[in-house]
Formats: sequence, structure tokens, C-alpha cells
Amino acid sequence: MKISKIAMRGFRPSDRGIKQVLGKLEAEVMQVLWQRPDQTVSEVEERLRRKREIAHTTVLTTLDRMYHKGYLTREKSGKAFVYAPRYDREQFESELAQEILGALLGGLGEPVLSTFVELVGEDEAKLDRLEALIKEKREARR
Repeated sequence: MKISKIAMRGFRPSDRGIKQVLGKLEAEVMQVLWQRPDQTVSEVEERLRRKREIAHTTVLTTLDRMYHKGYLTREKSGKAFVYAPRYDREQFESELAQEILGALLGGLGEPVLSTFVELVGEDEAKLDRLEALIKEKREARR
């Protein structure tokens, strides 16, 4: 299942990791749930409060929005919902990269490819890895 329209939600190149496309709070929630899935709103709130002050309603609203965006799953347990990430961290980051690069390639094509190779070319290990990935892809298509 694809993560839908992540690239269209706003890309912040100055941030790192998933914060480049998710807000700070959403990124923190994902980190909390990747560390330990299947948590209630109160449990997520308790973990977030270790780093910041936050209202219960803010956590509740954020989890509900993230569920509706497709980032989380939820199951009813008694009177509470129990939330978990829909994707593990690796799947999420892979889908994220695929969507962002796909959007860039679809709109800018050649300049994106050239710039990507130029940036990768500054690091010999990354250039070697890119070359190996291209070779694997070509062999898989045969």
C-alpha cells in the first residue's frame, strides 16, 4: 500500500528524516509508535510529555489525523483506541523517498537525475552503491 500524497503535504529540506515531510509532532508520534506499537492516546501522551508539555486533546487530534492520513492503524480496546504504525520505519522511509523522487522526476526529469548523480558522485562509497543498485536493477529486468 502506498503512502498517499506525502510529497504534496509540504517538503522542508532544512529538516532531517521524516520531519522533512511530517510536522514535528507527527514525526515524534511516529518515533514513539515505532519504538513501541499498540499504544492508547494516554500512553502516547505520557511518552511525549517526557520531552515537552502537550495537551491531551492535541495528542488525541494528532493521532486521529494521522490515522485518517493512513500513517496509523487503530483498534478499539474497551473505551479507547489503540494505535500502531501502518508501516515499519524502513517501509515508511522507502515509500516517502519514492514518492518525493517520483514527483520530482515527473516534473523536472533530467535536471533531477543529473543533480542526483552529481551529489552522489561526491561520495565514492555512495557512488559505488548507486552503481551496484543500477546493475542489480538491470539484471533483474532480464
